[in-house]
Amino acid sequence: MVDYLIEATKRPWMSIYLRILAFVFAYGAIVHFSNIAGFGEMPWLETPLTWRIGDVFYGILDTAAVIGLWQRQVWGIGLCLVGILSQFIIYTVFIDYFAFTPDQRQTIYGLLGTEAILVLILTTLLLLKK
Repeated sequence: MVDYLIEATKRPWMSIYLRILAFVFAYGAIVHFSNIAGFGEMPWLETPLTWRIGDVFYGILDTAAVIGLWQRQVWGIGLCLVGILSQFIIYTVFIDYFAFTPDQRQTIYGLLGTEAILVLILTTLLLLKK
């Protein structure tokens, strides 16, 4: 399986897509670190604890994923999937701890929809033959 993934990362379309994913995850990391720096909608220390934990965790995870995706490494794909799947879990099962207004829920649902599309494209490219 790992050999298949290594081979898949060398395909031209997969290589391009992994670089696109790296930009998407870089944007996510910038958002999380911007929140920590106080550029969010409210001062970071006044945000709920779940938001602060998420900012630190996903800021680090997204940064590591960017490095792996840009280098077209299998571990970068793994970190990407860990980030996306963990967000699906916390934003569906524990959404009441992260979204307190209808606008926040709408933003989270948009994020999850975008991530579902990203995973669908990644899966399609992984399943395609040369």
